[in-house]
Amino acid sequence: MTYNNNRRPLALALIFAAPLLIGSAQPAPATSAPAPAPTQAPSSVAGAPNAETIVDPTTGVLVPLIQPFDLDATRRMAVDVTIGGEGPFSFLVDTGAERTVIARELADRLKLAPGEQLRLATIGGSAIVPSYRVAALQMTDLRMTGFTAPAFSGRHIGAAGLIGVDMLEDRRVLIDFRKESMSIFAARKRERPIIHDDDAIVVTARNVGGRLILSNAEIDGKRIDVIVDTGAQTSVGNLAMQDLVARRRANQAPFIPTTLEAVTGESVPAMRTAIRLIRINGLDVNDLRVSFADAQAFRALGLDKRPALLLGMDCLSLFDRVEIDFPNRRIIFDLPSGASRESGQRFAFNNAGRGR
Repeated sequence: MTYNNNRRPLALALIFAAPLLIGSAQPAPATSAPAPAPTQAPSSVAGAPNAETIVDPTTGVLVPLIQPFDLDATRRMAVDVTIGGEGPFSFLVDTGAERTVIARELADRLKLAPGEQLRLATIGGSAIVPSYRVAALQMTDLRMTGFTAPAFSGRHIGAAGLIGVDMLEDRRVLIDFRKESMSIFAARKRERPIIHDDDAIVVTARNVGGRLILSNAEIDGKRIDVIVDTGAQTSVGNLAMQDLVARRRANQAPFIPTTLEAVTGESVPAMRTAIRLIRINGLDVNDLRVSFADAQAFRALGLDKRPALLLGMDCLSLFDRVEIDFPNRRIIFDLPSGASRESGQRFAFNNAGRGR
């Protein structure tokens, strides 16, 4: 999602797949591409029958697939991928998107075969969009084959495509904002978190449609649902959350009108404010700026009736590291230097102080 302080539209690259209009093709599970011998050898992974991972032959330790990324102008993570051996092309990593998406212009350029028409839920509403058949998409050593990708205009996506949770859901993803790298680890149930510092914040989640939803969050004592959304530049709440903030007078600033731009190009009216305090499992988040909209995306997940928040990159990129563990349904936040979870200390999100 892109945001301009001159109150130009906010572009939200958030896709939730609803039932298909035609056909029911589902993407194949992502698999790690076999690495060249003799330095790396594939091994089966428990919990991911079609997946392969890389194991150090001398120690037996799992080796992560490391993908560097750039924070683009909208503070979203852009990574290089190849499609059918061609590329690289810049895709955004979007943990709020159920499906991997391709730009129509790129699909036409690669002469990909058209697929079925799909009905998708976006931030603006329900839309029928074309799709294309992708033989193979590869990001470093992670590979997904034989799937159908919904297609939108590259101008509205802001990139050549989106990497959705269909490529990541059987794995653990470690995002290191200090090094600007993303490491992908094989799935192992009940495995110790990668981030295990004393002051790390571990939040358990439930899985809905491939997305991890945090329920250990609250505003003024009222529980809210939170979705970690790396595809959104800024954080977005539903109308139930807007009502909660207004009733509890939890806003730090007055509500002002703004506009969200859906990935379809549709403009969606919204209201924007800064929330004084959001508490996530003992972590206090101060003065987070949030836009509120009547978004179809929340309804698609059954989150339109109770307060819910899409936590965007404006918040996530202020942590040193974030670990998203899909198989074990947890997210671990590594506090930046100088922040602590000890009583009386808060992690304040001061965007002005960070050069924003």
